[in-house]
Amino acid sequence: MIDNKSDHLQPQLRPRVTCPHCWNNFAPEETLWIAAHPDLQNDLRVGEGEGQRFLPTRYNVAGNAIDARGTDCQDLACPQCHLRIPKSLLELPPVFVSIAGTPSCGKTYLLAAMTWRLRRTLPKQFAMTFADADPVSNAILNEYEDQQFFNDKPDEIVKLDKTQVVSDDLYYTVNYGDQEVRYPRPFLFAIRPGDQHPNIGRASDISHLICLYDNAGESFEPGADDASSPVTRHLAQAQVLMYCFDPTQDPRLRNDCRTTSSDPQVKLSLETRRQESIFHEMVDRVRKFTGLSQNQKHNRGLVVIVTKYDVWWKLLGDEKLKPPWLNLEDQPFGALDMPTIDKISAKVRSILWEYSPEIVSAAEAFSQQVMYIPASATGCSPETEWDEEGKEHVITGIRPRDINPIWAEVPLLVALARWGHGMIPYARKKTQQTDGAKSDVDRQDTEYAYPPTPETPTDPMDDKR
Repeated sequence: MIDNKSDHLQPQLRPRVTCPHCWNNFAPEETLWIAAHPDLQNDLRVGEGEGQRFLPTRYNVAGNAIDARGTDCQDLACPQCHLRIPKSLLELPPVFVSIAGTPSCGKTYLLAAMTWRLRRTLPKQFAMTFADADPVSNAILNEYEDQQFFNDKPDEIVKLDKTQVVSDDLYYTVNYGDQEVRYPRPFLFAIRPGDQHPNIGRASDISHLICLYDNAGESFEPGADDASSPVTRHLAQAQVLMYCFDPTQDPRLRNDCRTTSSDPQVKLSLETRRQESIFHEMVDRVRKFTGLSQNQKHNRGLVVIVTKYDVWWKLLGDEKLKPPWLNLEDQPFGALDMPTIDKISAKVRSILWEYSPEIVSAAEAFSQQVMYIPASATGCSPETEWDEEGKEHVITGIRPRDINPIWAEVPLLVALARWGHGMIPYARKKTQQTDGAKSDVDRQDTEYAYPPTPETPTDPMDDKR
């Protein structure tokens, strides 16, 4: 007897694969394997201590390659950069998400809070699994999650390391003959429908590999990206671009926040930055890498994340943000409340238009689809102490017991709902009244829907071929 229920679990190789490190596009049969025998070490491109990469001619009964010394192998590598890639990349279409922002805008804290919250929210609210696709690539992000949300010393102050321009934890070095090239290390997550998801029968279509890229703010300074350090070339692949705008770095917003907040990020004399400059540099690189003309709008989604919401929330109104999803009656999953999110986005846009119109005009001149999402990675103010000379207060970090993220996961949830090919159901305004439909006053103009599910998996390179 054939178990049709498990048909959707059968692996299907994709016709083309995009490396998440060097963005080389190749056929699955061109994938290299990594030798497992200890005598077959020191690969020419990725260096000492790394197993040699090879194109196999022998396989065991499980379909794994056998290296030149007869040892069964498990790990795969890109044929161009030789960096390790997860096997799920051969089966799941990638969703590239690039996150940019100025130094100290809160990007690192936000990423850790975002992924931690998604691990909990997606299974409980949307019947989706969210798991590490490559624990090695995700090691530094998992460490940040542990420090903040899984810390057995919740009263001790934690301060996450700033994203560095050069760091072995965040970049790979590959040797191409005499030239060394640095690639950013992506954070890789597999997202799949759970057994109770309404689209479980199309799991092969809506399962994806999420590739998140984080760069130091300094990487977006002019001249920071070149052939030997293409650290922001992922912008060309990104289906979703996220830009973190920090109100505490804008003197106009910071001055007004001082009247309602005692947070040291607005009370202390911290550095201010022209944040639209970094945004313009990001836009210029997208246009250059994709061939987009100066007058042409990008057709990919842009989410402007206004960080540190716990500092400026009163500008949005006295009512604090609530989780933006709805429980569906008699269903084991919920729907993202897009009408509410759209309303909040419009309010945030109005605030930015009042204080920083240059960032709004730049965003909307660049992308056809812009959302403005407030978020706080910690939900609380950092601790301070006097410096060594006793002259001024300095920020030392945050106690894990105080951390309570606000809407940290929402930017990616919005991206998955709007551009996620059927992954997350969402509530939307009704386009037409259904005959005989009855609904309460609060939801009289709301219906539930899914993004369209493609007949075949999509790839960010499809529109380039």
